[in-house]
Amino acid sequence: MTIPPQEPQGGFGRGAVSYGVQATTPASFQGPESLTRRQDASSRIAGFAFLLGGPMLLYFGCMLYVLDPELEVAAPLCAAGTLVLILGIAMLRRRTVFDARGIHSRGLLRTVHLPWPDSRAGFMVVVTGGGNGGPVALIEVGAAGHRVRLSAPRLSSREAKDLRLRLEAEVDGIWAWALDRGYAREAMPVPPARQGADPRLVQGIPPPGAAPRALPVDQALLAHEPLILKERPNWHGLIPNVILLVVLCAVALLAVLGPERTPQVFAGVLPEDGTARGSVGLWVLLVVAVGGLSAGLHRILRERTILSRSGLVLAGRRTRRVAWPPSRSYLFVRSWRRLWFTEASAWLLAPSGAVLHVPGTLRWSRNEDRALLAAATMAQTIWDWGLARAVTHDDGSYRPAPDDAIEQERRANDRRVAYLTIGGTQALRSSTRLM
Repeated sequence: MTIPPQEPQGGFGRGAVSYGVQATTPASFQGPESLTRRQDASSRIAGFAFLLGGPMLLYFGCMLYVLDPELEVAAPLCAAGTLVLILGIAMLRRRTVFDARGIHSRGLLRTVHLPWPDSRAGFMVVVTGGGNGGPVALIEVGAAGHRVRLSAPRLSSREAKDLRLRLEAEVDGIWAWALDRGYAREAMPVPPARQGADPRLVQGIPPPGAAPRALPVDQALLAHEPLILKERPNWHGLIPNVILLVVLCAVALLAVLGPERTPQVFAGVLPEDGTARGSVGLWVLLVVAVGGLSAGLHRILRERTILSRSGLVLAGRRTRRVAWPPSRSYLFVRSWRRLWFTEASAWLLAPSGAVLHVPGTLRWSRNEDRALLAAATMAQTIWDWGLARAVTHDDGSYRPAPDDAIEQERRANDRRVAYLTIGGTQALRSSTRLM
């Protein structure tokens, strides 16, 4: 039975503006009516192993308890069996189904139902640290200010270089499948093919002039000459270093005072034989904490970018002088996820081919989209400053970054920023302000 295509209901597709791209529903469909993506083979094998091992541990635990209720090992075996069983169920249950009604991501306890986003840019590939198993690439679906992580597909590997590339290709295939069947439609304008451009890069290049029109550039900054961009303090990033340093200083003070001069309230915190005073590990940790905090403060106080008619001076760990780039596309945004916030900053592809960080453009937020837009605004400010003084102009060229991983991130973030500035800026302004 063929499921008739439906319009996306609510969510990300509601209120979208179409920019001359009309989706047509094919007269006849080919291929599956739905797509199912599960965990990779290694995760499924581990899930089956846990699913078999959990009941076995539970059985042994219960048998030991029946034979001898006094055995202390019975309760831990039962608890371990229950935990392993739940883990196995979670690993085998996780899947995502794509069909005419939308996207259905099934986790351990519930299934999240999402409508199809109004653009390919609604899918974000995120690479996170995966512990001992290496980095993990996963997919998030969302509009401005809101994202939902899909249970599958996700890839893990000890090498992070091609993870994003492989998962981006997977998302491209899913989006093309949805467009062919009429389940989704593209609300963003299709960028024109540039003469001599690599076809693999065209889809990642935002339409010329689309993002700059929507980015709110600070006109007061454009009036300064030279323009000096200084780093904004990210105190949230320094808080862990400060807490660690305070704790280590307190421990070091108690070690130096010794047990005979230690206040009674701290008695028993350190060994009474005074061995903590000569502990190499304690002093190494203290030096590392001081170094980390000093590096963060040094970055805030010293790092800056100076814009002048002759070019850009990037003052970071080392000072670089760079000529004005020939195209706006040479300025792009990169981002990093921390524990509870995201950092994003502008980067520059120098005419020599080097990829350079632009100090003074670092922005952070608990929401990745807001951090991306804030950093993209700083990149646009730099470009508009040069345009206002006729020291640069956009010749329409696009040069890939020499590193494939950076280039893939550059294209994904450019596409996401273009999507947010065309259709999602108002939603961002109505949410929590930029930090």
